[in-house]
Parts: sequence; structure tokens; C-alpha cells
Amino acid sequence: GECPICGMALEPKVASASDTEEENSELRDMTRRLWIGGAFALPVFVLAMAHLVPAFAHVANGTVSRWIQFLLSTPVVWWAGWPFFVRGARSFRNAHWNMFTLIALGVGSAWIYSAGAFFLPGAFPPAMRMHGGMVDVYFEAAAVIVVLVLLGQVLELRARARTSSAIKALLNLAPPTAIRVTATGDAEVAVSEVQAGDRLRVRPGGKLPVA
Repeated sequence: GECPICGMALEPKVASASDTEEENSELRDMTRRLWIGGAFALPVFVLAMAHLVPAFAHVANGTVSRWIQFLLSTPVVWWAGWPFFVRGARSFRNAHWNMFTLIALGVGSAWIYSAGAFFLPGAFPPAMRMHGGMVDVYFEAAAVIVVLVLLGQVLELRARARTSSAIKALLNLAPPTAIRVTATGDAEVAVSEVQAGDRLRVRPGGKLPVA
């Protein structure tokens, strides 16, 4: 699950070398959302930035361009970015505002404003309208922000997965059993049974069972 304070994914408090190597479901999910969201967001960004090229300015502000931006940005915001809205809503319930609070508010307001400006331009003051009575939309901003945050999540989850694997590899270096010296002779016991004060025998070439 996620931390109720910061919203980030939780890690096991104590690492265990006996844990099986499980596939990181969150990393897999975020990676899928990143690739699909990026594929949808790229044409939205290109269409929105077309006004910077004078020859294509009419394309960026045209009705067809706005329809494409609306249709492509909607799944990016409300599907690819859905986990951020869930965590943002949880931050309000827990009264612990975090970065997901800002992401949910910023992306959500940008998309809702743009949808209103696209479908109901007459509801906006005349000073906000361009030539032709249209109002500026920010579908590309909402979509690109979601993709950038997804990229950050994927990079972080990959780094955490590598760290977890390194810790498990270190734990696997320790032998599962130890040789305890007793009054009746040596006895092989599980490392978990070793207690403070026990005398352990390490044979030549053997590994230290405990630090």
C-alpha cells in the first residue's frame, strides 16, 4: 500500500533473505501507464506547440486540433494519472497534504478548465476569448505533467527495487545454519536460534553466521 502521510509506496520494515523475489506490481503498473500515457501525450504536446511555427499556427488553434487534444489528453489524465488522484484524495482524508495533493489539484483543475473552455466558451468573459470566440485550453499541460510525474515514479521504483535486491543479496551471503559449541559437543542449529552468549565454531573456509 501507500504511506498515509507522504503517499509513497511502503517497503517491508525488515528485509529477509528468505523472501521470494516477487515482481514489483506497482513498477509494472506505473511503467505501463507511462508508456501509454506518453504515446497519447506526445501528439497533444505537438499540436499545442504548433502555434510557435507561424505556418502551422492555424492548426494549433483549430477545432480539429482541440478535439484531438481533448480526446487524447482525457485517458492520460483520468487513466494514466488516476493513482495520483486516488492518493491526492487520501491526503485530504488523512489531513496530510503532500505532492500528490498538488498534482491532483493542478492536473485536475487544468483539464476541467480546458474542457469548460472548449465546450462552453461563451461562459467566459469576452476578454479571455481569442479570435473566433475560442478560449485558450491547457490539455497539453495536464497531459505532460502526468507523464513527467509517471516518469519520476518509474525511476524511483526502479531504484528502490535495485536497493531491495542488493540487500537480499547481502543477506543471502550469510549461511542458514551455525555450529554451536555445547558441553556435549558441536551442534548445528538454525541461525534464528542463536542467542547472545552462545559460542559458535567457524570452520576453515566457512562463512560467519552472525555479525
